[in-house]
Amino acid sequence: MMRLKWIRSLSLLLVGALCLVVPAGSAYANCEGPVLHGITNSFEQCGPNAVAFAWFHGRAVQRTIQNATAGALAGPAGHDSGILQTLAESMMSEGPQGAINGSYAGNTDFNNPGYDGCVRNVNEGACKCATLCPVGAIDFGVLDYAIGGIDPANPNVGRVAMVSVDFNEAYQGWLLDNAGAPNVDGNICNISGNGNSGNPNPVNCTAIPIPTITGSSPVAGGANITLGLGSIAAIPIVDDCVIAEDANINCPRNLAPGKVVVYRHGPCPGALQPTVERRAWIYPPQPAAGNLTVVGNWTIYSAEDGNLNGVLDAGEDGTNGGTTNGVLDPNFVPGTGAGSTTVRIPAVAGAADCVFLGVGVGVDNNHFSVDPPTNSVFGEMVLLPVVSANPTPIRAGTGTPVTDIVTTVKTDKSQGKGTVSWETGIEMTTAGFNVIGTKKGGGGEIKLNSSLIAAKEGTTGKGASYSVTFDGGQLKGSSAVYVEVVKTDGSKERFGPASF
Repeated sequence: MMRLKWIRSLSLLLVGALCLVVPAGSAYANCEGPVLHGITNSFEQCGPNAVAFAWFHGRAVQRTIQNATAGALAGPAGHDSGILQTLAESMMSEGPQGAINGSYAGNTDFNNPGYDGCVRNVNEGACKCATLCPVGAIDFGVLDYAIGGIDPANPNVGRVAMVSVDFNEAYQGWLLDNAGAPNVDGNICNISGNGNSGNPNPVNCTAIPIPTITGSSPVAGGANITLGLGSIAAIPIVDDCVIAEDANINCPRNLAPGKVVVYRHGPCPGALQPTVERRAWIYPPQPAAGNLTVVGNWTIYSAEDGNLNGVLDAGEDGTNGGTTNGVLDPNFVPGTGAGSTTVRIPAVAGAADCVFLGVGVGVDNNHFSVDPPTNSVFGEMVLLPVVSANPTPIRAGTGTPVTDIVTTVKTDKSQGKGTVSWETGIEMTTAGFNVIGTKKGGGGEIKLNSSLIAAKEGTTGKGASYSVTFDGGQLKGSSAVYVEVVKTDGSKERFGPASF
């Protein structure tokens, strides 16, 4: 209960500023005065460098940023956190376990520079808690807040959580802690009842499954890649509909989570590097004037995108159910359960790079967005802040997957013995492996294994992990090793080296 008292005490301090929002000239962002919300109980297990995104429910557009000097105008970018994402930008504060442990308290302020729009421009009428609200106070509706970071043990795994909360009239703010809170007395206007009801548990960021490449098949002009998407059912997407005062008009929240295939280009051959940013969007600096188009750090995949450039080009239809919407339609798999999808990687003429596939979580496929398209099946979907990525490269130049590739080679030496471990991304034509030892100073090389190390997957299209330990006599003074892939046709390819 001490945590709840601390949260509510802070919120009470904000009440005066929140209730008395009056025009004060052209202030920060697109609000004329401070429009704050309270702090949640902690988000935990989110990673040491988490990022966040907040938006006015049903109206976010992540692909544009509006100039922050446009006064109180809503602007075509909707109502979202724009360029703000990080701890330093006040999108969260350090939680009880410390940011290094992935612990944060959700925190944001629509008065911060960099916000797009202002929730004051869209409201649900007069404040209904007459005994608590000042004369002329407004009910502002629903705020959504998402947070995510990278699993410190695996740079390919994104961890996310989100909450969705109605405007709390008892406190004249958005209390993220109301998400998941229990019903106390059914009265949102009662500060000692539902108005003060908080979620007693932390909200734990949970892993997005890494998409698995389960097979591929050549087609005219490219290849079809089958992706296993896993389940996102465990990811917390928590609302306050149990206690929301305006539940009759804004519940259910219809966030409609689903899995979204994303991709990025990179050099090949070679696995996606651990240092590559897994953030879904990285926003550029605030524009001097007008609107700025944002290019996603990961591009949402579309089967219509014939050249994988993320843009609706001539000849790419941009249709969704037969209706032209002016943008590429995403590969969106609705629902949170396990599933798979097929992704066509076109053979782009002259392309020398590779494509890496990932999966993000899409929510709030709304029809409120004020940026075109205004009436499509998918609307302007919000992508939660980070994605999970498969490090296996897929060759974009020919549309054929890079098969039989070793993605990592690691070594360890202890008590005179050496262990060599490696992983494969895809095994389509792999008979087995050799481990080749080399000596310093041009001392030659030697095959360390006495017989071929059999492939675990071979021709299934799946990847596998391997580990072999050699004693000192077998190593014969080797200071580094290569892993050699032996194909079913007898050809060979080496990966490495890795040093002891």
